[in-house]
Amino acid sequence: MPPKTVVKKTEIVAQVVNAVKPRHPFLSAPVEGLTLLEQGLVLVLLRTLTRKQAEQSVRSLKHDFEDWNEVRVSQCQEIALSIHTSSRKKGPALLNDRRDSAMLVRAYLQDVFQEVHSLDLEFLREDSSAGMEALRDLRVLGLAGGAWLVWASSDGKIPVHSSLMKLLDKLGWISRTTSVAKASEMIEGLISEGGELDFTLAVYEMVDRWNDLENPVFAEVEILRKNPYGKKAYEDWVRSRERAAEQARKEEARRLTAEKRESERIAKEQEKEQKRVAAAELRKNREKQRQRKAKERRLAAEQKKAQARRDAAKKIADKQREVERKAQAKKKAADEKKIAAKKAAAKKIADQKAAVKKEVARKAAAKKEAARKAVVAKKAAAAKKVAEKKAAAKKAAAKKVAAKKAAQKGKTAGSKKKPSAKKKSASKKKPSAKKPSAKKKSASKKKPSARKTSSKKRVSKRGTSAKKKTRRKTARRR
Repeated sequence: MPPKTVVKKTEIVAQVVNAVKPRHPFLSAPVEGLTLLEQGLVLVLLRTLTRKQAEQSVRSLKHDFEDWNEVRVSQCQEIALSIHTSSRKKGPALLNDRRDSAMLVRAYLQDVFQEVHSLDLEFLREDSSAGMEALRDLRVLGLAGGAWLVWASSDGKIPVHSSLMKLLDKLGWISRTTSVAKASEMIEGLISEGGELDFTLAVYEMVDRWNDLENPVFAEVEILRKNPYGKKAYEDWVRSRERAAEQARKEEARRLTAEKRESERIAKEQEKEQKRVAAAELRKNREKQRQRKAKERRLAAEQKKAQARRDAAKKIADKQREVERKAQAKKKAADEKKIAAKKAAAKKIADQKAAVKKEVARKAAAKKEAARKAVVAKKAAAAKKVAEKKAAAKKAAAKKVAAKKAAQKGKTAGSKKKPSAKKKSASKKKPSAKKPSAKKKSASKKKPSARKTSSKKRVSKRGTSAKKKTRRKTARRR
């Protein structure tokens, strides 16, 4: 009989292990070259990345940052730069795709730091039971993820924890005990060789989700509901949901009733407030009317007084304006008279200046005309003198030619017959006729010399007058 019971339990355990599926993917073997903290980070990244991408991302983070504490305190944008994905996007779009993975990395490191007070999980290799106790409250990695780390650190041994021992005892898979060693022996008898990892992940998934109020593991796995403890837990969960639903329905009814009462109360208060506001508005309007009428009466009285003051001021102003008008008219007449006198004096002066200017212009024109006439007369006299000189020269030349001809004619006649004494005397007298022309030439030549002498006389007179002046000055100085 006992062997049959053991076989039956192993079959049930195998069925449960096959039926319970972890919520998140896990590695079938540890990754070489990574610490336990980094192994857990790979498990977390498997929720959004492939295994290759997760391993590359962990190694990239390890290379890009100084240590894991720096990664923990970094911004998600900085962490996302080291995440490896298959996305071809660039810039902000790529960082947005990697945001979930970066947030998981930072949340995992922060969770480990808060629960373990360090970023080192190598102590799990020394004591697996103590390690499970330390990792049971990890929210990001979960109880199944912590069990996987303990399994990886203990060379494939099943991690045994008090919560697991209690659940297996209630399911009837092992006997009640407080010894971890005895519990480990009994658990090893329930599984076949090589099924340690599947068993570990399945049972710790059951432990993690057994008391889940929304979706417990026995609600999904039917074989667990065949177990008495699982059946009772399922019935209790169903009744608790029914009670919760009934409670929610009652709460909803109470809420609706309370809302109805509150709405009625608010409506009454609003009605009262409206009446109060209407009464206050009526009183306010009446007060405004009273104040308006009083203001109108006061304004009318003030306007009447102001009108009387304006009339009196107008009379005074009219009188003052009349006086000022007369004074201004008198002043204007005097000013006009002064201006007319100034204009007449200015006109007289202008006429005098114009007459003087006209006389000066007339004298200048006469002087200019006299100078022009003198120049013309001088030019005419010079031209006349030149013409006379030319005529005299021409006449003298003609006489010379005639004399030469007569002389030649006389010579030719003398050669033919001897002239008489009278003719000789006449021929002798002929050259004397040329003397007046010579005298005229000498007279014409003497004219410039006469001018020169006159100019010399003037210069000499000026010189003598200058000498006299200097003599007088020297005499006065003495």
